[in-house]
Amino acid sequence: MSVASILATFATAPLPAAEILAPPWMAHLWFVLLCLLLTGYAVLDGFDLGVGIIHFLIGRNARERTVHTNVIGPIWDGNEVWLVTFGGGLFAAFPLAYGSIFSAFMVPLVIVLFCLIARATSLEFRSKATGRWTVLACDLLFSVASIVATFVLGVATGAVMEGVPIDPAGNLVLPGTMTPGGPGPFAEITFALTPFSVTCGVLALTLFALHGAMFLNLKATGITETRIRGAFIGMYLAFLGSLLMATFLAFRDVDAASGFTLLGGFATLLNVLAIVNLAWAMRQRGKWRCFLASTVMVTAMIVLFGSTIHPNLLVSSLDPTWSITIQNAASTRATLLTMFVVVVVGIPFVLLYTAITYWTFRGTVSVEDVPEDRTA
Repeated sequence: MSVASILATFATAPLPAAEILAPPWMAHLWFVLLCLLLTGYAVLDGFDLGVGIIHFLIGRNARERTVHTNVIGPIWDGNEVWLVTFGGGLFAAFPLAYGSIFSAFMVPLVIVLFCLIARATSLEFRSKATGRWTVLACDLLFSVASIVATFVLGVATGAVMEGVPIDPAGNLVLPGTMTPGGPGPFAEITFALTPFSVTCGVLALTLFALHGAMFLNLKATGITETRIRGAFIGMYLAFLGSLLMATFLAFRDVDAASGFTLLGGFATLLNVLAIVNLAWAMRQRGKWRCFLASTVMVTAMIVLFGSTIHPNLLVSSLDPTWSITIQNAASTRATLLTMFVVVVVGIPFVLLYTAITYWTFRGTVSVEDVPEDRTA
């Protein structure tokens, strides 16, 4: 677009400057940005959740489990900033999709919210508790909340890929709505439970468990490192099994999974290489290589998720033409461009804060660093 044409557009069209200057592909750019924000959350808070999942598998007493809480205690809250940023970005860029997703998955998201609150509460109370049973209760709450939150997020991700029963207005149509008895009392939860979505929940559990174990392996020494190496084969095989089952069900139940895209093929290849490299790095005792491999695995999963649903944000299982896409759900081009400027300015501060936090709390932790009175 030449300068003369831009000036002519300003003179003839009573539109905001941002509306005129914003390119038509801004909606696609925002889809990519949201995938990046989701990747940041999955990678960073993924190992937090993973540590909770394996809390009792690796830590056999309160003193050993204190190593886990000391590792993630200073950083877990900063990691969840990425989830808040993702939600805000989805609301600003695709308000229709935001409303439909949060309406359809209201109950699961409330469950996740309470689990995240329970995790934060258990960590804070545990750091101040002195009684044996109080510490054990905090450990149980932390672990159960991590498992439930991860499973529900995985099930919701699978349901989004497979399709959700929404009408042309984006409203959830629960099974049994048109029958005399109406939807069952748990219909707002069970509608998302299918073999594929449940398998995605199990896949999320095994993936985050591995990712959390690799972060603990990176940050902890002594008995914790030994326990991780002993449990690795079991966790690795569980992840491979759930991945193979999810892949099979995806090709059977998800229409978009049967189509090949260059990005999806690249993510699949990257994921396979990372899985193989993880086993080799663990055998060679390369801690950084192990964590990098698990990080690539998580990233590849998000890329596969994005490439599968694009250009949809919420697929309608009732009629594909009712699906919410990045085009019919996007805000005005002026809003997309304005928010993009905000993101360009704000994200470096988030990255700087994250880098400072991790640099400040660098180093390793061992059971010997934990006082004897934390034993249970």
